[in-house]
Amino acid sequence: MRKVFLILLFITQTIFSQNILSDTISHEVERRETLFSISQKYNINVNDILELNPELRNSRLRRKSTILIPVFDTIQVIEILEKDSLQISSSILSLDSIYAKKRNKSDQLNVSVLLPFRSSTVNFDSIKEVESLFEDRNLYTISLDFYSGILYALDDLKKLDVTVNLNLFDTNNSLNQILEIANNKDLINSDVILGPLIPRNFEIFSNIKFLESIPKVFPLSTIPIKIIKGVIQTVTPKKLLRERMLEYLDRNLDREENIVIIADSLNDIINNRLSKIFPNSIDIKPEFEGYILPELLDSLLVDSLPNKVIVESEIFTLISSVISQLNSQITSERDVRLYTTYRGNQYDDPSINIKDLGNLGFTYTSISKKINYDSISEFESNYLNLFGSLPNKDIIRGYDVTKDILLRVLIDNNLNRTVKYDEQSYTESKFLYEKDSLGGLFNSSIFILKHKEYEIEEIIFQ
Repeated sequence: MRKVFLILLFITQTIFSQNILSDTISHEVERRETLFSISQKYNINVNDILELNPELRNSRLRRKSTILIPVFDTIQVIEILEKDSLQISSSILSLDSIYAKKRNKSDQLNVSVLLPFRSSTVNFDSIKEVESLFEDRNLYTISLDFYSGILYALDDLKKLDVTVNLNLFDTNNSLNQILEIANNKDLINSDVILGPLIPRNFEIFSNIKFLESIPKVFPLSTIPIKIIKGVIQTVTPKKLLRERMLEYLDRNLDREENIVIIADSLNDIINNRLSKIFPNSIDIKPEFEGYILPELLDSLLVDSLPNKVIVESEIFTLISSVISQLNSQITSERDVRLYTTYRGNQYDDPSINIKDLGNLGFTYTSISKKINYDSISEFESNYLNLFGSLPNKDIIRGYDVTKDILLRVLIDNNLNRTVKYDEQSYTESKFLYEKDSLGGLFNSSIFILKHKEYEIEEIIFQ
């Protein structure tokens, strides 16, 4: 993964050399070796080693342990004194490349997956009953799709010569069943556990003391959980998504524009925060049944200024009616834009026209970015060859989460130490983990997305 920065310059330049981290290699500590002797061996500084291995600051080197050694490229950089032109490339190391340098031929993982297939409650002899399960997105179809993504990731890891022993457990969405599974010998010997999916079940499962040392991955829900030791929440918490969007709105919405805030009673706290940021904004409270009177909205939107509408609700009827009404208000003289600090699944309802969201330039934060392809991507093509159908968002999420987590486990079985790596991007998700005060890890990566016509584009916001 490479990023290129373009800097415009004119006239005066100063040339100097700079070391750029380009790769890492694995070094097995030998008897009587010290950090200094290792640094001399590789012609680097001790601090360079400590940057990649921060745990060594407070512990001794152990014989036969493995540490990462940085590899630097020396490049010439033109210092900017006035305006000139130069392209400077910097690279972000992917977990694939880090692992490729460190891997052992014998690398093998025991992975357990806990998903609510509810196989004991389904009558598989009834075609009608089975077909009904696939008509809508439900817990059963989500589990199947997520599991397909896991299998696809495991197939991908074969290219790195990684052997994975997969243990699949059907939780039947039953807490009693989950507690029974917890005592299974294969699960207890796992290197990592994916699931359960349901927050309540996951929290109880993650509190089982004898499983504390095994990483347990909470993969799909934005519902808050206790991120205790051993827990990895791969979905960026709702609070962080909102804070990021508040920051974006604060810095990008002009206070002189016509700003309208529509928030239901469940979102009074966020409404108050928005009102403090935009003291001249207009607040609209929905009617009892979750609707905005069309004549009220019409009277509050103007032709003389851009209209910036912020909607804060997870009530589908309110969201749907606001989108419909705002679209009807757009004219050549009247500009209307739509924002929210939290985009729930309500916006995925097929009755909401994506073209309407494009007309409004709907802008929000997200845990994933749907890539728009004019043709089938390589990822989709490979999945199609393996499974005979195109992947949906739950399949892609299963792939992204699984590949990232398993690479981290392969690199370092103490996942807390992998927070030192750069943000990792995959098909539709990215991961940058931070340590929670309770001892676990949570993903802090966030996309800011904007609808434009039928497409969705990412906003780069620093």
